[in-house]
Amino acid sequence: MRFRLSDRQVGVLFMLPLILAVGIFLVWPIAEAVRLSFVRYNPLRPDDQPFVGLDNYLFVLEDPLFWESFWQAIVWTGWSTVLQAVIGVGLALLLHQPLKGMNAFRGLLLFPYIVPTVVIALNWRWLFNSEIGIVNHLLLSVGLIDEKIAWLSTPSMAMASAIMLNVWKYTPFVVIVVLARLQTIPTELYDAAKVDGAGVLRRFRDITLPQLAEVLAVVIVFRTIWTFNKFEEIYLLTRGGPGTSTYNLALYAFDQSIANLRMGVGAAAGVIMLVLLLAGSMLYIRVSGFGREDKAA
Repeated sequence: MRFRLSDRQVGVLFMLPLILAVGIFLVWPIAEAVRLSFVRYNPLRPDDQPFVGLDNYLFVLEDPLFWESFWQAIVWTGWSTVLQAVIGVGLALLLHQPLKGMNAFRGLLLFPYIVPTVVIALNWRWLFNSEIGIVNHLLLSVGLIDEKIAWLSTPSMAMASAIMLNVWKYTPFVVIVVLARLQTIPTELYDAAKVDGAGVLRRFRDITLPQLAEVLAVVIVFRTIWTFNKFEEIYLLTRGGPGTSTYNLALYAFDQSIANLRMGVGAAAGVIMLVLLLAGSMLYIRVSGFGREDKAA
């Protein structure tokens, strides 16, 4: 008697690797972080993990550095995401034009996205060095500034430099996604609008933006989550300094866990970040109306 599987069983069988991967690399780490957030855990004494209830959360919420990190994470995430969206849409519209050589530019656009972050951050430190950096040299040469700018040792400029690095590296992701959507918009819509006398700005407002709305909603949610959780750019570029002027929540959780050996406090900070991102993403999707048309249909 031959053993045969039903279509449902075959489907479940094919899904098992994904279920295992999600369980091992997503569900288990989250569950372990939640567990650690309720205990006092020092990695030097791994067997001593007393239950402390909400003490770790109270420590985090009563720590002024946490709130300073929170507001700086909002600034870092907000400016990075907005600039990536605006510049990304602009570049995608440019690359969508049927001009000669556009394919080469599309390929070059991926360069910042595929270069390792550590390489970019180390090069960025040289470029923005106040004494020997090429950025100050070029700005002085063309007369845009009268004296050298301390890009990485002035609080406001350090945050601006970190944001510029993030925008430079991750704008190509926005461009790729938006460009793919632009290529699926029927040209008949633009042709009809031209016949009706619609100009470039009106066609962009009435046709392009509505067509891009759902894609931009997804891109903004993803980029907000990824940027809010970003650790390596700021750590490699400024170490959170000068002082704590570029300190964000990812650095706060890292320092509490690794530098201060308070794994429970670091886990509590991570859980709070998770809750904030979930709440913010759900609110944004609800306000933006993403998927509302599909439900209506």
